[in-house]
Amino acid sequence: MRTTYFFMALLAVGLVLTSCDGGSDDSSSTGGSGEVAATTTAPTTQTTDTTTSSKTASGKVTLDAFDDFSCSGNWTDRDGALGLKPYSGSGSCSASFPGPSGRYRISIKVQTEYDGRSPYRVSINGQTIKEGEYSLSSSLHCDCPHDDWRSVCPDRSATIDCGTHSLNTGDNIGFWGDDVYPCGDDHGAYAKWHYMTFTLVN
Repeated sequence: MRTTYFFMALLAVGLVLTSCDGGSDDSSSTGGSGEVAATTTAPTTQTTDTTTSSKTASGKVTLDAFDDFSCSGNWTDRDGALGLKPYSGSGSCSASFPGPSGRYRISIKVQTEYDGRSPYRVSINGQTIKEGEYSLSSSLHCDCPHDDWRSVCPDRSATIDCGTHSLNTGDNIGFWGDDVYPCGDDHGAYAKWHYMTFTLVN
């Protein structure tokens, strides 16, 4: 009889321990799923925060044209850069500066084309800090064979120096561009660009 009671007591203790362990695993699994769902629904915010903090720590902040800027509806992916849709006219993009306040050297990585010098403008809180026209990717300009432009006079990356400026956290960074058609209405240049870089100088 004692043996029976002993085994029953052991069985009861085992059930209690198993129940506790199972509750812990279930709770942990539910929490994990919730975090993954949150990351999945807001990947841009998650990525931007991580990138910003790591680049801010090294004195540099990079804002990606696709991921970090809000743009008018006439921008699209053009040959790997953010560019204007054909015949859509000018367009603008803006972003809130996420880095610490300070003086920054600002540059923009653009993608030049052979068949037009797109006008552009960069601003801080609505005040223009740099404007001009893109350079051409090829001296052939309109003489480039349009059907074979990718091999004869392809797009080229270029960096535009926008100078050194004071920035505060949350300042509005603006980019404006326009499409142009100097070589004929069947093709043009679309103010393609990739990102802006802000390098802390003090």
